[in-house]
Amino acid sequence: MKLIYRNQSQGQKVLNFMLLTAFLSLVIPYIIGVSNGHHSAWLPMISELDKATPEGTLWSAGLSLAGVISIPIWIKLYNKWDRQLRSSNADPKWLWFNLLFVIMAQVGTVSFIWTVNLPYNEYPIPHGVTAALYFYLTLLLGTIAILVVRKIDNYPKDVIKTRLALNLAGYACMVLLGLSVRALTTDVCEEPCRPLFMNMSMDPDHDHIIHYKVAIFEWLMVFTAQIGYFYTFNYDLEDESIIE
Repeated sequence: MKLIYRNQSQGQKVLNFMLLTAFLSLVIPYIIGVSNGHHSAWLPMISELDKATPEGTLWSAGLSLAGVISIPIWIKLYNKWDRQLRSSNADPKWLWFNLLFVIMAQVGTVSFIWTVNLPYNEYPIPHGVTAALYFYLTLLLGTIAILVVRKIDNYPKDVIKTRLALNLAGYACMVLLGLSVRALTTDVCEEPCRPLFMNMSMDPDHDHIIHYKVAIFEWLMVFTAQIGYFYTFNYDLEDESIIE
């Protein structure tokens, strides 16, 4: 699989602009927040970047834009895979799995946009629910996408293997994140330190082990199973246009 695509098609340009927007919307608010003393360098949760301005505004606006841009990308992938599955005489059930893929992608995108516009410190429950839905859906749709393209004739195995590795890394991060939250006991951290998702305050003191363990697994999941995985769609969007 190529790491760098030159002479990109319109579809690839849209995809990579979306990914770059998402990447910068995470990294720039992090740098600003740490520089302004709103967060310690190691390591805020991604959702905490929305707590203060100006980084919170950049975080919400940038990630919302990335979410909106992704909508036609999912549709383009669905349409292309549908044609390829039919030309490969794939079992009809895989056409339904492809449809399930695009539905999950669109629901996940809506959940993502809601998440980044519902600040955790103001709306902890809605934010947590929509964020969890987004994370689970992106992992599941990543798995479904792998199963679908395996039924396409002559689909590159190296692309499939790369996606599988990134998808499994995402599942591993999700499991480790959950175990880190549940691992908090009184011998590790005394009151008022509690598991992150039970803690409604967003104090800048993130020194206790549970917080940074959860944070690192969240960041790793985003950069592997989402930004990294979605980058592999460059292969599918070669010679493709979003707007015909």
